[in-house]
Amino acid sequence: MNRSLRTLSVALASIAIVAACGGGGSPAPAGSTAPGSSAASVAPAESTGAGASGAAAGSTINVTSLWGGAEETAFKTVLDDFKAKSGITANYVAQRTDYATVLRTAIQGGNPPDVAIMPGIGFLRSFAKDGSIKDFASLGIDTSALAANYAPGILEVGQVDGKQYGLMVKFNSKSTVFYRPDVFKTAGVTAEPKTWDEFKATIDTLKGKSVKPLGLGAKDSWTLTDWFESIYIRQAGPDAYSKLFSADGDWTDPTVTKAMETMKEVLTEDNVVGGINGALAVDFTGGIGQVFKPTPDAAMYYEGGFVYGIATGDTNKDLKWGDTIAWFDFPTFGNPGGVTIGGDVIAALTDKPGVKEFLTYMTTVDSGTTWAKTGIIISPLKGVDASVYPNESAKKEAAQVANAAAVRFDGQDLLPAGGPDFGAMLQSVVKGDDIAGLVGTFNTAQKAAWAAE
Repeated sequence: MNRSLRTLSVALASIAIVAACGGGGSPAPAGSTAPGSSAASVAPAESTGAGASGAAAGSTINVTSLWGGAEETAFKTVLDDFKAKSGITANYVAQRTDYATVLRTAIQGGNPPDVAIMPGIGFLRSFAKDGSIKDFASLGIDTSALAANYAPGILEVGQVDGKQYGLMVKFNSKSTVFYRPDVFKTAGVTAEPKTWDEFKATIDTLKGKSVKPLGLGAKDSWTLTDWFESIYIRQAGPDAYSKLFSADGDWTDPTVTKAMETMKEVLTEDNVVGGINGALAVDFTGGIGQVFKPTPDAAMYYEGGFVYGIATGDTNKDLKWGDTIAWFDFPTFGNPGGVTIGGDVIAALTDKPGVKEFLTYMTTVDSGTTWAKTGIIISPLKGVDASVYPNESAKKEAAQVANAAAVRFDGQDLLPAGGPDFGAMLQSVVKGDDIAGLVGTFNTAQKAAWAAE
């Protein structure tokens, strides 16, 4: 299924502009409250609120996603709020590894979770096409009534063949490079780098100091896909990015090889903690720890805005914004480029009592505000006021997306679910394997995966 990422770009920028300006003017769904209101009304189940009618009240559903640590803790505040408003219990089950495979196995075994939150649009398309998930209309949810709460393009992210199967519930910028201001100061780095050349100069300044320039957790190979995507959108441009991550993409195009070679300029044996082989044995939270534990091993860590919540919530609760943690925009290549974002979509795998109510609740300003207050996510709901974000990192993140020249969805998450492993290919790239051979093989397999959708 092809999708217009240009439409999505405008939509997401509009969301963040609304947030940065202090909230939207669209009415919240029934059962939610406007920011700042003390009311906590609950609407009947047949409306767009979270309230449960007789059959659903007191019921229990299971919700699964990839999140652990601070991300899990933040999401559980949303589940607690849902229970308080509806009387329905939503139990959270984390699946941290092989998420898609485990989910598929549970579905095929006849024991799926009631609700799943999926990181990849490709997975959503696959599950929708084989009938594994429920479309919203079959649950009795009127999506036309939800449209006022989202900028144009957001509901479309969860649509397959014109039906609403999923809904984006959160997103984060993937264009944030986190660092230790105290380490920069000690090393003599006086300014945040803005361009790629300045970034490489900063790395050179940090070499030979008490820490490595970069932390890297590349065992979770998606961290490498984020490196590639952030480089590619800035080097090749947003339109080329949109084409590459669609059925029309050509992975043998010279712009792809150029971006991979550029990535290898900084992800080197000398620049990362433990060298490349060491980084390939460290997961992404371990990479965060390399930079933000009390005695750091590295000065910088590139990943999405969610790093702040993990670093301050799990790694080191004594971190202080501006002193021991901060971030700068991913460096440019002489033009504004764009911002990449990662988002998650929620979908129903059963129609048990409580499922409709939970999905509906997730469209309310109440849910978005509760989640945004944790500082872990940026909400796609227009009515969530910017003032609810509790820290400077989240406020800066919302403003970054709002002011971006272009916004594009995480490329890997747009690829077909049955396609080749993009992250595994990039692991081979940073180890020094032949790029031409890798992209040729990948391109052939990717074309086949798109054709099979």
